[in-house]
Amino acid sequence: MGDVGRPAERIGVVVGLPQEAALLRRTLRNAAPAIACAGPGPARAAQGAAGLIAGGAQKLISFGFAGGLDPALRPGDIIVGAGVVASDGRMRETDDSLARRLCAALDGSACRWSAGLVAGVDQVVTSAAAKQALASQTRAVLVDMESHAVAGAGRPFAILRVVVDPAERTLPSAVLAALSPSGRIMIPALLGGLLRRPAELRDLRALASDNRRARDGLRRAALALGAAFGPV
Repeated sequence: MGDVGRPAERIGVVVGLPQEAALLRRTLRNAAPAIACAGPGPARAAQGAAGLIAGGAQKLISFGFAGGLDPALRPGDIIVGAGVVASDGRMRETDDSLARRLCAALDGSACRWSAGLVAGVDQVVTSAAAKQALASQTRAVLVDMESHAVAGAGRPFAILRVVVDPAERTLPSAVLAALSPSGRIMIPALLGGLLRRPAELRDLRALASDNRRARDGLRRAALALGAAFGPV
């Protein structure tokens, strides 16, 4: 009887890309939690986390795509973060109760998932060689640019991420150059980059295929998030 009348904990979700936010809202509809999408990168993630906290969020979840560091991971694989390792080597563990609720929801929906450390970086890790070096340095299985900022917001946090580019994938420079500060792809800039570097077209096609599988995984992860926390 001790929980009767106690208000539910408010959960806020930080994402870096508009497509991540749109997929979360479209999948969960009225059951979607409060979402902050200020754009990719730690500074914008910190801004989004601060906004959620100001709006009453008591706990935070870093949600969205991530780069694979473990060669065994494939696009669409779901990872529950055990902690995040920043570039200075500092590791922050995720909140155990939040992580357990996510794991239970994934199990309940028969999703395949695994747990592991996430490397937090300030810049996109573009090459397979750089990913391999980061994996050796941090022992992380994933890399993203938002989770370490969410960890630094001073609230209990969890990480729910989906692999988009596997460890062996090198990201086309044309795509990175066409990414706006808000996280949207500027098509004219992308086409201009491909005209200058047509050899990247093959890598772009591979990345598009990865993205389709990752979106399927992210939708499953969104359903699990909704099952774990419900309307807030």
